[in-house]
Amino acid sequence: MLIAAAMAEPLSDQLYFPPLEPCLKGDNVILSWNLIATALTDPYGHRQNSRPVIDFLTDPLVQSFFTKPGSAFDPPGDGNPHHASFVKKTAAIHVTPTSNEKYDINVIKEDALWLSKNARINELAALRVVVVEFQSRPRSQLLGSISSQDVANLREAAGAAKAQTTNILPGFSIVDTLDATEIQANFEKPESRKRRIFQTYLDECRYYAATNDYIFTLMLQECLPTSPATDASRTIRKSFLEAYGMSPKQPQRSPVDTPTRTFRALVIQYLNLLPESISRSQASMNTVVEDEDLLVDELRERWIQTWLTEALHRMVIVFQLLDLSSDVFVSAQVAQQWFSLVNAFGFLDQLQGFSECISDLMAPLQSLVCVTSLSILNLPRMMAFFEGEIDLNTDDEYLASSSVLEHIHDVLEGAISLGSSYAVPVLFAWVPVVHAMFSSYQERAERRDTIQNEKAVQTYDSATQMTPTTGRRNSAGSITTIDKRRYDDFLINKSLDRDFRRVQQLAIIVTDKEHVYDVIAAMSTYLGVSDRAAFPASIGSRMRAAFLGLLKVTYPFVGYKSEPVSALLAALSGGQGYWDLSRPNNTLAERDILTLALNDEVMIESYFHQALNRFPYEFTPFLSLCRNLYGSQHLTEESNHELILKILQRTPSLTFTLSDHFVDYQLANEEDNSNGFQFLENFPLLSPAPNRKRLTVEEEPFVIPAGTYGRFVVDEGRIVRVEYEHSALALLGKRLDANLVANKYVMELGELTIAETAEAISLLATLVRMESLRTAASDENPFTTSETAITIVGEASRALSRTRDIISVVCDTLDVLLDGRPEDDGLTAIVACLQFLHAILPICPGRVWSYMSRCALLGNQGQGGQLARLIGNLDLSGVRFDLLTSAARLFSTLVDSAMSSSVRRKSDTKSPSRQKQTNDIWLGVSDKIVSHICHSIVRAAMDVLESFSTWRFSSGLDRMILVRDVVSILDKVILYTFSMDDISSKASLMSALEPAAKYVIDSFLAPSAGSLRIQPLLVTLVTATQPFGSTIYASRTDAFRAQTEAVLGLARSLVRMANYLDRPSTTIENQLFKATPLVARVCACHDAFRGPAVELLEALVISAGKSSGEPPSLLGYLGPQTSRSFLQLLSTLDRPFDQAQEVNTIWRFFSTIVRNRQQWMADCLLTGRTPRDAEHGNGKATEAPSSSVYASALSRLTSISRIGESECLSILDFITSAQNFWPWTVFTQQMNTDFLTELRGFVRGLKPSSLTSKSSVLQACNEARIAAYIAEIFAMQLFYLRQTGKASTFANELTRDLDYYLRDGVSVSGYNRGLHGNFARNFSNQYPVCALENFKRTLLEPRSLGTDFYYSLGFADRILGYDPGWVGPRSNGFRSEMEKANANLSLVDAQISLYHAWESLLLELSTCLPSSDTLKKHSLQVAQQCLEANEEIRTHDQVFERLGESRVNLALMLVQRVVDSAPSPGDVTQLLTALWATVSSVQEPFAPENISSYRTLLKLLYVTLRAQLRSLISTDAPPGRHGSSVAAAMVPQIVLSILDVAVAKGFRTLVSLVHDSQTSILPSDFALINAILQACICIPGMDQNQTQILNIIATHDAVQAAVSLYSWADKLADQGDPIYGELSLLFLLELSTLPSVAEQLACDGLLNHITSASLATYIRRSNVKPFADSVGLQRCYSIWAKGIVPLLLNILTALGTNIAPEVAHVLNQFPNLMQSSTERFEPPDDGRRRDRNDRDYITLLSVSEIHSLALMTRVLGALRANNARDVPVVEWDSTGLLESVEFWIDRRKLLRERLVTLGPREAEWRNTPPSDQNRTRGFESKLEEKLIEQLESVRIVLSEGLE
Repeated sequence: MLIAAAMAEPLSDQLYFPPLEPCLKGDNVILSWNLIATALTDPYGHRQNSRPVIDFLTDPLVQSFFTKPGSAFDPPGDGNPHHASFVKKTAAIHVTPTSNEKYDINVIKEDALWLSKNARINELAALRVVVVEFQSRPRSQLLGSISSQDVANLREAAGAAKAQTTNILPGFSIVDTLDATEIQANFEKPESRKRRIFQTYLDECRYYAATNDYIFTLMLQECLPTSPATDASRTIRKSFLEAYGMSPKQPQRSPVDTPTRTFRALVIQYLNLLPESISRSQASMNTVVEDEDLLVDELRERWIQTWLTEALHRMVIVFQLLDLSSDVFVSAQVAQQWFSLVNAFGFLDQLQGFSECISDLMAPLQSLVCVTSLSILNLPRMMAFFEGEIDLNTDDEYLASSSVLEHIHDVLEGAISLGSSYAVPVLFAWVPVVHAMFSSYQERAERRDTIQNEKAVQTYDSATQMTPTTGRRNSAGSITTIDKRRYDDFLINKSLDRDFRRVQQLAIIVTDKEHVYDVIAAMSTYLGVSDRAAFPASIGSRMRAAFLGLLKVTYPFVGYKSEPVSALLAALSGGQGYWDLSRPNNTLAERDILTLALNDEVMIESYFHQALNRFPYEFTPFLSLCRNLYGSQHLTEESNHELILKILQRTPSLTFTLSDHFVDYQLANEEDNSNGFQFLENFPLLSPAPNRKRLTVEEEPFVIPAGTYGRFVVDEGRIVRVEYEHSALALLGKRLDANLVANKYVMELGELTIAETAEAISLLATLVRMESLRTAASDENPFTTSETAITIVGEASRALSRTRDIISVVCDTLDVLLDGRPEDDGLTAIVACLQFLHAILPICPGRVWSYMSRCALLGNQGQGGQLARLIGNLDLSGVRFDLLTSAARLFSTLVDSAMSSSVRRKSDTKSPSRQKQTNDIWLGVSDKIVSHICHSIVRAAMDVLESFSTWRFSSGLDRMILVRDVVSILDKVILYTFSMDDISSKASLMSALEPAAKYVIDSFLAPSAGSLRIQPLLVTLVTATQPFGSTIYASRTDAFRAQTEAVLGLARSLVRMANYLDRPSTTIENQLFKATPLVARVCACHDAFRGPAVELLEALVISAGKSSGEPPSLLGYLGPQTSRSFLQLLSTLDRPFDQAQEVNTIWRFFSTIVRNRQQWMADCLLTGRTPRDAEHGNGKATEAPSSSVYASALSRLTSISRIGESECLSILDFITSAQNFWPWTVFTQQMNTDFLTELRGFVRGLKPSSLTSKSSVLQACNEARIAAYIAEIFAMQLFYLRQTGKASTFANELTRDLDYYLRDGVSVSGYNRGLHGNFARNFSNQYPVCALENFKRTLLEPRSLGTDFYYSLGFADRILGYDPGWVGPRSNGFRSEMEKANANLSLVDAQISLYHAWESLLLELSTCLPSSDTLKKHSLQVAQQCLEANEEIRTHDQVFERLGESRVNLALMLVQRVVDSAPSPGDVTQLLTALWATVSSVQEPFAPENISSYRTLLKLLYVTLRAQLRSLISTDAPPGRHGSSVAAAMVPQIVLSILDVAVAKGFRTLVSLVHDSQTSILPSDFALINAILQACICIPGMDQNQTQILNIIATHDAVQAAVSLYSWADKLADQGDPIYGELSLLFLLELSTLPSVAEQLACDGLLNHITSASLATYIRRSNVKPFADSVGLQRCYSIWAKGIVPLLLNILTALGTNIAPEVAHVLNQFPNLMQSSTERFEPPDDGRRRDRNDRDYITLLSVSEIHSLALMTRVLGALRANNARDVPVVEWDSTGLLESVEFWIDRRKLLRERLVTLGPREAEWRNTPPSDQNRTRGFESKLEEKLIEQLESVRIVLSEGLE
């Protein structure tokens, strides 16, 4: 039952027409009928699977527009509810009443009311149309007029700056162009807006009708027109069937079944709508439209197109409903109504003179009228009725109405008289109907006459007896009444009851004059599956089935003739050629015309067997029937396609002309008069010529044996039919072979003509191709070789000699044809040969490749190929076009084969015999052959490309097809060669394709490339900007789409290759940048182009961004208006379909813009304004209004948990890119921080990666990458907030949300070493000729995380799919391993990104919160995690080595920041333990490959020791501080280990390496060990371990090593700098701080070594000063002041009296230094000459020097008082120094002027303020503070009275 028209409550329109304000703001996109129709015809099925489409089409309100067709645009009326809904929707409560920058609601309402008035539709429908137009304005603007600026750029890009552009861009008129500003001004005019609104209304009407058609196709044919059934389509179908009250199951074919009644009710419903559509199309626009501004030519054409298209789609629905309810005759009302419409269709023949958009509708409409009329007549049921097989079910059937029959007759006669071609087949069908009526009438009339005669005799006999009767009187009239049929009146009224000649005359007219069979053939070409088909395959098949029924019914009248056979072939093929065999076909098996024909006994008997009986005398019909019938894609038990193959293999008879010279036969069965005869001798069909040798043993002789019977087919002549069973395939092969050497054979069947040769080869190609396709479709492994195809080839080769087979025969035939000058038949034969080569390529690739290497079609040995000669004609039409496309498709398949066989043809054939057989098909094909052929192919393709501008095509469709086929070859070669593997490697899989790929690249990228090759690409882009908005001709739309995608793909690949190979690409880049306005417009033309077009622009932007100079401006080339519209279009982000791939492509493009120096375009994205808008507007350029892409991205993130992970990643990438390259964006975020709260919540809710990866590795990977982006955003926020002093609040909040980062931020634990190791090993075992690395993706194409991340799974599928082990028996083969490896590497990549982002965030947090105890703890925890993570991964992979170094550096920075803030002793001890475990595990730490990372570890060790020291001696630590007691116990042991391994052993090793002159050792390595030694000794409690330390030093002989280094310091000096002398003494100095060690040093004679070393000689020189002229002398002073003096003090302190004489002796050995140490501090004397000397400057080191000397001299003086004999006097002017010190202490200002820093630490101290207690004393820096403190100490030491 249909849905009731009236319902209790109005249905909700939330889906059909969402709230108005979000739609006007752009937050919501209305699903227009245009979008819905486009989604339903998406060949990939992606869009119809989207949730919004499913929800929309299953919405009750939307379904009511189909159950009540036409109601979507109901007219206005007082009683309908639409006006109230309109008022409600536009009320102020629902939409802002005041105008704003986006919309003015008053204008919207006015436009809606205006449209309602002019289109005569209700206000709500009008409002919806107005909003649809409002939302599509960016698209309209892009598809509008092209500006003069764009034309100028186009001229330059095409290399014709001075030429007429129309000459180089055929078919595209761009004269009288306007300036961009004028175009924009015109666009904004009210009259332009209204025209667009009205055009949108017309488009919506068309697409509404188309959607209605598609829905019925889905319901009735079980799938949508252009895509296979999916879960989404099944859901929609089920919902609609329920809405129509039908069971979702297959409708039952029964007259009383509900579907049939429903179908008939629907037929009436749609027939009632057709008159309005037809009348509107014929009426002038001004009869409906009142606004005269709309009466323009463009809208007039669109008006006619709309209503004709609406009528067409409604007629398609009617046809389908009639076709599925053919089990009953239509009612008289339906028949009357339909044929009244047929009468009104007389105008169709006049459509030819209109524009293409209207004239294209003529043929489909005519075909529809014809097949619908045939369905109304219902010939099969009609004939069954007249043959008495069925009766009429009701009195309402049209056959029961004489008036309807008369009407039909009159209409058809009238249509024929007017010359309406569409009525010709209908009238032809009407002839057998009238004939059946006439025959029935005549039969009944004769029977009636007989009965009347008998009755008359009986009456006469009874009358003579005069017997009275009381019965009813009988009469002849009563007899007539009993037998009368309802159609008799029709015959009588039309005078057909007695004279049938009028009908015969009609039959003669339609056959002889109107050529009905030609009409059927012509119509059938529009009803097939070729590129020219107008209807979907499933519907076209049923339409052609109507013709099939017509031919079947008329066969008894016409018989077997060439014309009906030609019509039958056309109906069966529907224009389908060889190349259409692989085209997807959604037709159900039981409704496929080929299946129907094969299962129809009458058709088989009438045509197929008749053709068989005449074969090979009539050669072509039988082979053509076999070829067409074998093309069915349905492989079912009922398909009966094996019948064809069986007959071809075992053909029962042979028909031919018996040669005149043969007389060895006798007549037989003469009594039957059957013209029979019998052979008396063997009759060879092929025998060697008299002068030739005999046939070889292997050759089948094809001899008709003696005794065989036959008969003469005609009375005159010698045409015979012989009962001789043979193989037609084998005989064909033999005849084709014999044709090549006709003079060697006597051929009784005659020589094959070129046309017959073409037909025979074409049949073989079709048979082999179909078997290959069926095997690929039915077998789990599509690479399985078809056994049946091999059998067919073998059968055709059976009769040939051992050295020949059918493949060599066809190849030789092609060579002969190429050597000649073939006419059209010859070219057809060449096409057939190319198709045959293509067909056998999957089963015998080696043979094809070997032949192509010598084929003249392609150039070889430096010679050009024959293809150019064969095509070389200005008019590229007919068979020449077929030849070119066939060659292109063969070439394309060869390139595919070269790629997919790259492993297989190299594989070793040492395998089991069965597998060996399949491998053998590639024997003999070397990479050299493949490389040569592929190179020739691309040269030929490039020649074709260059010739485009000189050819005249018969139609635009031909141009599209050729562009699609040729350009895709060039793109494939590039992608196959460079998308994976290192092509420079000798082991590269694609090395054979490299020369071809480089030829293509050089042809376009070379500076001398010119513009000839780019012109066809530009023409295609220009064509693509003119929308192909037809709702029929789906195949043409596919060709249009495919050619555009191919051109965009090639351009994208060329630009990417320039980037990938770092080649200059200025030529192609400039050309494509000039064409960018076209590329932007292409995005608006069709949603399918958006992805490829955006990727091309992305590649251009990246390429331009790499240039050293200022890159070309994308916005500059697009222009401000185009840029704004383009970005507005992209910013919808594929709403409302939300296809992830489309959305991600757009976001990636946005990210590319902001990253690649496209300043103005980036400003548009970030601010929503073009530079011109910003110039004229009031807003600041650094604001991001809500309309900007950036603002919408932030808004999307506020619902991050509800959007898909892939889109989330893309948005976050865009935002982080914007923040990194345009820092002001961070400040704009402060106005709305909601998204930050959402991001924190998202991270807070993340589960541990280890748990997530167990259930889904990809989810764990996506979560890690999202968390990484979020960490980047947080870090940037903190950085910029820190500049404004507002970071602490946000930082404190963040510290509560760091759990995920603390768990997973550091450890890249995802790497599965076992998985990758086993996979690589097993892979190399299974495929020894290639390595796993061969499948590694290159950087040519962007890649995303997932199962295709690292290894190219797509290429691997095609290359390794031949091996059963690739997929595995249960999908557990190598393919699943590669998926796992890719997923695992995706996880690793995401975790590495997470680590780096966490590193940035943590460092930023530690900067913002330096005193946070929580963060200190986190920092130490992360530092420890870094070390532990490095311990876990032990691999030499570069990535992990760099990661390990980075982790150590991070740990170092974190500990450095914690060290000064007294961290917890326990935490530091844990870190120190982990760190020391890492350091001590390093083998050969000073090896060149390890030393860099070991240095960082030592730095970290030093900083950690400092932190440990700080934590242990912290004065403010409470007694029970966490871990303090444990630390106190553990740390000394760790420190002793450090002193043993890192310090003593390390120092000794370094000294040895320095002596060995190892260049990787640096002086800083010694300084690092000295620092660690110092830190170790400072640890509390180490003074109690002096003995152990002494033993450690002795064990490694460290003191001796240091003394040796000191002794050799002058020899090891670097450019005169004896730095090792200083470093060795500093090492000894640190050791001397321990009294026991100092004592041992003295006992070992250290002081003697110091004074006796050759370096001491340099130190004694008089010019050794802090600011000496040479670096060596300065270093000598450092050795004295930093090393010798403090070392002597330490030893003197440790040993006292015992060592005092030696110390005094050493000091006296350096008199110059002793003297200058005091003179340096003498007060300045203005009378002296002021030059640069030591007295001009004071340094902290010199103060430290006098401090130590003062202490020593004072102690030595005291000791000498008791022992003057042993302790000598030390000559040092302490009195003068005391005066000088007091001078400097009292004169601070002068001291500050003379104070000089030595080294970065002192420089830092100079800029650091003093401590709070000393600031009051007038100190200005920490350096001054330290200096004064030491000077005061010197003053105290030297003062009198100090003990």
